[in-house]
Amino acid sequence: MTYKTDKSKELFQKAQRCLVGGLSSSFHKAAWNEYPIYMDHGKGSKVYDVDGNSYIDYLNAFGPNLLGYVHPDLTAAVAKQLQKATLMAAPNADLVKLADKLVDIIPCADKVSAFMSSGSEANMHAIRVARAYTGKKKIVKIEGCYHGSMDEEKVSCDAERLEALGSRENPNKIKHIKGQKDPDDVIIAMFNDLDNIEHIFKTQGDDIACMILETIMANADPIYPKPGFLEGLRTLCDQYQVVLIFDEVITGFRLGLLGAQGYFGVTPDLATFGKAIGGGYPISCVVGREEVVSAATVASGTFAANALCVAAALATIEICQRPGFYENLERMSQKMVDGIHVICAKYGVKVNTKAIGGMWTMILGTDEDLVDYRDHYSKVDSKLYTKLVQGCMERGIRLNPWRGRNYMCAQSTDEDIAYTLQVLDELMAQAVGEK
Repeated sequence: MTYKTDKSKELFQKAQRCLVGGLSSSFHKAAWNEYPIYMDHGKGSKVYDVDGNSYIDYLNAFGPNLLGYVHPDLTAAVAKQLQKATLMAAPNADLVKLADKLVDIIPCADKVSAFMSSGSEANMHAIRVARAYTGKKKIVKIEGCYHGSMDEEKVSCDAERLEALGSRENPNKIKHIKGQKDPDDVIIAMFNDLDNIEHIFKTQGDDIACMILETIMANADPIYPKPGFLEGLRTLCDQYQVVLIFDEVITGFRLGLLGAQGYFGVTPDLATFGKAIGGGYPISCVVGREEVVSAATVASGTFAANALCVAAALATIEICQRPGFYENLERMSQKMVDGIHVICAKYGVKVNTKAIGGMWTMILGTDEDLVDYRDHYSKVDSKLYTKLVQGCMERGIRLNPWRGRNYMCAQSTDEDIAYTLQVLDELMAQAVGEK
């Protein structure tokens, strides 16, 4: 059967007449695609487009759909709240339950500082809290880490080429739009380089309010912390009185309920959670040590902690706490990467893979761990990965189009994995044969 997406193409042509760029988010279309695929609905581990094609979905909306699509228990909880009201400009009893559960679960959480609707907002608020607590202005962020779309957050998140990043000792502060506010209070540091960060703290520590980072740099393939890196950061932040912020918008609930801080055993002062904690509904939060979070006023937001998303987060936690939930996710993730290793070895393709909870990675072109963002440009075979992504889409499999970070959901199946590995084997044979 020929793969056709004519209706998606037609819808994109119509959208460009009334919507800037034809998109509501740049994430919805990879640059190498002529048009995005318009989805109609999702069910279980699959999504279905407007042309009737189905796809095993490993993108999971870039992480939020931890439970998969239309999970019956999550849907029931949301439907129950929907009959009561969604937005009342007031807290409800479930909000207290949710905050209490998060404090019980998350290692750094003495209290919740705020509930919001997106990861961008949560990171913005966490930085504000750190400034209020320390009375200092500057923030240190890691080159390549993505923390949201605000001017101060979106600095040195990516670059067109390696040379644009500048030297490691004096990296460029890359802005992403014309007119973007100059990032005077942002200092760029290197991932997995404690010497680099210690030098920054020694020379500018009196002005630094916080250091914010993704513990697993998901914005780049991803990149994992070296043993001792996070522990060293904790020590340096204590020594120089810098607030340590873990951006757990992706890792939170994906690696486990305790997030990356539980997985790696390092506790930050503040942490931001989003995406998966709502099971597909827009909710985020900032949590942390009481003396730090109490330094700032309560955040404001019309849609913050709305009853519908609070109900979704409570249901998501309840489902995640069921026996075997994360063990099953990790079993499937491991099964996938084991199969990828066999396929790549068969065709002589270097690959680096990992499986943690509901996240699995496939980095082509190297069998070594990437150390920092710059390795993305020099070691990763992005062309081969893109070719596989395109081929998989035509065969009913949806992968992350930008990087080798993909997800299992609670409704993924062994049959999904078997079919995916079969397709990857066939596509890899074809790609290697074309070289």
